Amino acid sequence: MWQALPNGVTAVKGKNPFYDAAAGYVTFSTSMGLFSYGQTVTVKVERTPEGSGLAIQTSLKFGFVDWGEGKRIARKFIAAVGTAVGHTPAA
Repeated sequence: MWQALPNGVTAVKGKNPFYDAAAGYVTFSTSMGLFSYGQTVTVKVERTPEGSGLAIQTSLKFGFVDWGEGKRIARKFIAAVGTAVGHTPAA
């Protein structure tokens, strides 16, 4: 799964990714835009009973309420990584 993380960063238009293979995480930011304050995102690959999973934390660069932007980023990131590793979501 580690090798698929760049696909997720690209899918959410992440900027300046920092990969720490020893700790198993990547951190990056998203840009500010008309409807976005921009986010700082940290994604950690974790072991699960089923194999591997992702723990995603988003935080606003500016502002107090993200209006669901962090959730949208996480879902898009997960979908891109899932596609890269050949995971088909359950119907």
